[in-house]
Amino acid sequence: MMKTEIRSGSFTEEEITSCILYTKKRWGVRLPKDLKLILDKNPDGSIEVTYDPPINRSVYRSTDYLVNSVDKLNAAKQAEYMEKQINNV
Repeated sequence: MMKTEIRSGSFTEEEITSCILYTKKRWGVRLPKDLKLILDKNPDGSIEVTYDPPINRSVYRSTDYLVNSVDKLNAAKQAEYMEKQINNV
């Protein structure tokens, strides 16, 4: 179950629901089960959403497989990843 924490400002139920729906749509199955949304409202009315624990946004592409953690790859793909020279962009 996703929890919400309001750090600053006041939020309507609609605003909180829209933040939750946006998060589910954006991150889908990659969300941790114990995710907490931290909501901050800026003086200009914009909303900042942070996550606890932070969502891992890194993606590794190995022969047409997109995964967010190398641990999900089989042993052969992990070996390929370890041998690969990674370039910093």
